[in-house]
Amino acid sequence: MKNLIIPLFTLFFSISVFSQSEIDYKNSLDFFSTSFNEQKTSLIYERFSLKLKEEHQEEVFKKMINDLYKEKGKTSHYEFLMEEKNEKNYLIDFENGSMLLIFFLSPDNKISAFKITEY
Repeated sequence: MKNLIIPLFTLFFSISVFSQSEIDYKNSLDFFSTSFNEQKTSLIYERFSLKLKEEHQEEVFKKMINDLYKEKGKTSHYEFLMEEKNEKNYLIDFENGSMLLIFFLSPDNKISAFKITEY
């Protein structure tokens, strides 16, 4: 019996340690929204995982976010839509429209997936 309990406990504990909670996502999305509205794109980029930083050059990312701010305005609200392929999809409302934000956090709360597209 001990041989079964220890592996199950270890599995349960590792899943709970490495899974991100809704609070983690809320905090990260609030951080994104505040930084976006204050046009602090460097702060958003600093939260990216190393892999995501390799995929997105900082200057290109900053230009994309600044252009989005000019076109859509400030964010006002976001709402969870669904989870697909380990990525969470949120509807994010701006002053001038809504868009889909694809977002995922790594175990260390770094942003490991980030994409904004038309909804």
